[in-house]
Amino acid sequence: MANTSALTIATNIFTAPGQAFAAIKERPSPWLPLLLVLVGYFAVTYSYMNAVDFPWLMDRQLQNADLTDEERARAVDGMGQVPPTVLAVGSAIVTCIGILIVCAIIALYYTGVSFATNTGVKFKQWFGLVWWCVLPIVLGLLATFVNVLTGDMRFVVQEAINPLSFGNLLGIDVMTAAAGERALLSLDPTALWALVLSILGYQALSQKSLVHATVVVLAPYATIVLISVLASLL
Repeated sequence: MANTSALTIATNIFTAPGQAFAAIKERPSPWLPLLLVLVGYFAVTYSYMNAVDFPWLMDRQLQNADLTDEERARAVDGMGQVPPTVLAVGSAIVTCIGILIVCAIIALYYTGVSFATNTGVKFKQWFGLVWWCVLPIVLGLLATFVNVLTGDMRFVVQEAINPLSFGNLLGIDVMTAAAGERALLSLDPTALWALVLSILGYQALSQKSLVHATVVVLAPYATIVLISVLASLL
């Protein structure tokens, strides 16, 4: 099992998750899914930032800021002086760094829970599990990349560019939704797939019950949704 290749683990994540989790526990190297996911996010963000009408996007994002119309116009004009390629590359790099940080925080959280519950699973194993479980998201990123390349993205918010998102599948206009609602509607079935894999993977590595694994994995997301709902009501 220790010699299981990364390609075999990648295949098993989709076809035989139990075998993949057993291999990840012994060989938690995350480099293949990490590279695929980050390249996917980089490509989607870069292509979108090159396709969107950036002054329109900036003006939209600054509408809720505590700025006068004149100050907002100056800010938009100032950003318009930056070459589009620089903006696209910068946005893509920031997105990738953000994904890395989020995955590291999740792995650190699992490690803390693991320590508290005495499962003996280390950070390296959790970090590997996190990246392997998000591998299905690459399918959504691929669909989004194709959509950006073939569609008119000039006046489309980033939350609406994924053709597989729940907003698009349900025919809900995310352009008029609140920020928290847009984030939820921008999710797609591959995100739920990754979440289910995370629950099953946590159970496999920790040898805890399915209920325990579900509570541990879903707790941070439930907290984020609750905070978003409360913030929207203020």
